[in-house]
Amino acid sequence: MFPVIWMASMMFKPADVMFARPTVFLFTPTLEHFDYVIELGFVWNLLTSFLLCTISTALVVLIGTPAAYAFARFEMRGKDDLFLFILASRMGPPVCLVIPFYLIFAKIGLIDTFAGLTLAYMTFNLSFYVWVLRSFCRDLPVELEEAAALEGWSRPQIFRRVVFPLLRNGIVATAVLCFIFAWNEFLFAFMLGGKTVQTLPVAIPKLITSQGVRWGEMAVVGIVALVPVLAVVIALQRHIVRGLTLGAVKG
Repeated sequence: MFPVIWMASMMFKPADVMFARPTVFLFTPTLEHFDYVIELGFVWNLLTSFLLCTISTALVVLIGTPAAYAFARFEMRGKDDLFLFILASRMGPPVCLVIPFYLIFAKIGLIDTFAGLTLAYMTFNLSFYVWVLRSFCRDLPVELEEAAALEGWSRPQIFRRVVFPLLRNGIVATAVLCFIFAWNEFLFAFMLGGKTVQTLPVAIPKLITSQGVRWGEMAVVGIVALVPVLAVVIALQRHIVRGLTLGAVKG
């Protein structure tokens, strides 16, 4: 926690004592760093990042949950090959994928659009989500679904009333990981975004100027960038812990 505490103190340090030697622990706090960050429009960058990550993660959960369940339960022709194809999209380095993304998005007019970045975030997180949640689905006892089928429930009813409640913790844990991956993503946002749609990681380099690095403002943005992720993790901590330990003990 020391680097975080040190960065938090830098948010309020005047520039003349920020790197003083010996280190100054008692100083008069200032809010000038916050004023500069607001003037540069970082509030809009923060809101853009939060909306992009939230919407893309919601779409990943909506599409990936039934897909993961289908891979875990149903037999289909070429299932292993299809699953390997989905997983392979996550194996490639992002720098190899971003160029095809850029060429395709430029052709269909999705460069520097909210929809384009949402689609890109959803694409690279969907394979990870399906891969992880598939293991959660395979750990669920199939006897519960068979018992529900004997009661005359349809497959959608079984998924909604039996499988989904059991998968809730695993869904939350995997969704939080996808949210964090999207929140920290830089390359896709840099290449596919622009002046209209600019996420927080892409906007941070604006604090590196010809006069040097504005460390106070950098500390403000760094701490602010931590807040949404910490808030999500703290709010969903119970589900995350249960989800990460789901299937860890068998017997």
